[in-house]
Amino acid sequence: MDRSSRAARFVLTAAMAATLLLAWASPAVALTKSTVTVDQETGGQPTRFTVATTTDTDASISSMDVVFPPGFDLSDQHFDVVTLEGLVRVKNTPSGVVEGETLSVTFDPVIAPGSNLRIQIYDVDTPIKGATYPLTLAYSATTTGTAGPTVVRRKDDTLRFSYTTPPYQEVISRWLDTVPAITSWNSVKALGMFFKPQLVVTSIPLLFTGWLLAIALVLFAFPLAIVGGLAVAFMKMSKVAPPRWIASTYINVIRGTPLFLQIFVAFIGLRIAGLRTSDNVTAVMVLAINSSAYLAEIFRAGIQSINKGQFEAASSLGMTYWQSMQYVIIPQTVKRVLPTMTSEFILLFKDTALFSAIGIFELMMYANNYVARVANLTPYVVSAGFYLILTIPLINIVGRLETKLAISEHGQAPPDAKKPRRGLFSRAVAASVDPYRANAPDSIDNTGGR
Repeated sequence: MDRSSRAARFVLTAAMAATLLLAWASPAVALTKSTVTVDQETGGQPTRFTVATTTDTDASISSMDVVFPPGFDLSDQHFDVVTLEGLVRVKNTPSGVVEGETLSVTFDPVIAPGSNLRIQIYDVDTPIKGATYPLTLAYSATTTGTAGPTVVRRKDDTLRFSYTTPPYQEVISRWLDTVPAITSWNSVKALGMFFKPQLVVTSIPLLFTGWLLAIALVLFAFPLAIVGGLAVAFMKMSKVAPPRWIASTYINVIRGTPLFLQIFVAFIGLRIAGLRTSDNVTAVMVLAINSSAYLAEIFRAGIQSINKGQFEAASSLGMTYWQSMQYVIIPQTVKRVLPTMTSEFILLFKDTALFSAIGIFELMMYANNYVARVANLTPYVVSAGFYLILTIPLINIVGRLETKLAISEHGQAPPDAKKPRRGLFSRAVAASVDPYRANAPDSIDNTGGR
């Protein structure tokens, strides 16, 4: 064998010997099957971290450092340790020290080989921003090899946990928890039960979706009700008996039964009969059918309130009955019934709350579910606010329409119309401008008839 072959053989033998030496001297991995879990889905709140791992069969653990990422606050943390050797729980009395984002735990007694170890760390304040974060485990292990027991220090930074960024209303609600004035408010049972600020903040975006659905149901149903109401009104005013009988029966049945019963008939009775549509479509049809009966009477009363001389004048101009209705009677009728129609729209909007009984997620359904979840009545108060956002402006509009109608019909406001107040200051100003008008009675029109 030549010199080069012997040199190559020597190098190969030396490499194999070094590999075996390193394998003999290096300790085995002391932890296996390590995992970490969190009990919160969003950040910015006290969170419990659970670190679960299994020690190797030839390694025992005497201490462990749990290293959190920067930004995690461990100042209020507390922890406990659970150790299982097989199925037997072993009592452990650990001690811990916090330095920055690191929790150093010393086990007493040490964690035996082949044990299941679980460390639960409570009340760790996490950053608000959601992401996937690393968690590093550094531990002291005692391994048993051919050279005897060996104490080593190892790191395992492969653990990962994640959570999402909380919505803005949740962040505001948590901030309100720290405000002393809010805490004092909630300490009064009546106030905290019906108007808890934290729940007001979280209820508004949740109930907003149901509010939009309730408005959509009415906006789709009311135009259909207007068309149906006009048709039924003309049928009831017909000189032909059968249409008049049908219209009277329809109006009496719908107005004489509660809307709640009509909802159950539509959603349960029709489906038993094999007629199935989507819940929202069925809700729109129920609202339209119910409201059309009331609108029919409103339209009929409005049409019949028009002086018969209007018909005669239209006929003298050569108009047919339908032309008279289209160009003379209906425009005047709409002007008169508009306030009553607006009131019917308000009632129909409030009646959408009844659909919560059959599972449509409108405003009241969201409120019911949230009340059941938080055991507080604040969501009901918030839902009332949502109803008032729409109903109060409409009520004011109805009042203004009634006042304008009374002025246009009779030349004066109705008796209950609010008159402008003339106090001492206003009278003094009027006297400085025109002393003859200063003491004029309120009933006299001082505007020159404008």
